[in-house]
Amino acid sequence: LVFIKMASAFWAASILGVNLNPFAGMKNPFANPLAGATVVRISLAFRCPNRGASSVLGRLDTLASASDPSSLDGIANLGADAALLLLRRSGEWLACSGTVEHFGEDDAALSSFDRLVIREAAKFDHEAQLGSVDLAKPTVAVVSAIACLMGDREAVVGKTSFPGDAVATRSALEEVAAVANGADELYGFELLWVPGDEEGELDMDDVARDWPDLMPC
Repeated sequence: LVFIKMASAFWAASILGVNLNPFAGMKNPFANPLAGATVVRISLAFRCPNRGASSVLGRLDTLASASDPSSLDGIANLGADAALLLLRRSGEWLACSGTVEHFGEDDAALSSFDRLVIREAAKFDHEAQLGSVDLAKPTVAVVSAIACLMGDREAVVGKTSFPGDAVATRSALEEVAAVANGADELYGFELLWVPGDEEGELDMDDVARDWPDLMPC
């Protein structure tokens, strides 16, 4: 993938931990809103009474199978379609959480994106070790979408951390969908879910252990 470099920097003086900048923590109102990049992580828990083609697990499988991760357009299409799917299934959410963080430099954002993907993938790999179960039983599913978007998206979402906040979660998904449909504004996207096959099963105890920030919404 080719990433456009749009780095900026901010310096604030501090002595012995006392911040001498009176504007610390405030956004520069004159900053270019497309400078830097924002990393968005959205996690959702669903109750899946079945695993057919129309279930959220079936739809995610279909999206992934039809995607082309080898091209920028393919990644963008996957990001837009996945965000819209999760939005349309909001009535099925059991729990939600997410984070949004803007970085002044693209490299810092991409490094954060990579770390988040690795951290989340480790949770999913752990749950994937589950043994065979009765396929007639329902399951809980966990889906995580991680995106790196051009510019500062914190104000659009309204919060930088939103466990259990369905409104902020919807705003974050809407922003991912909108950016993915734009011109080269999606720098990276990763979609993870579990159970990933018909032999896996989750319950809310599994969710509480591996995704403690997922709160009822």
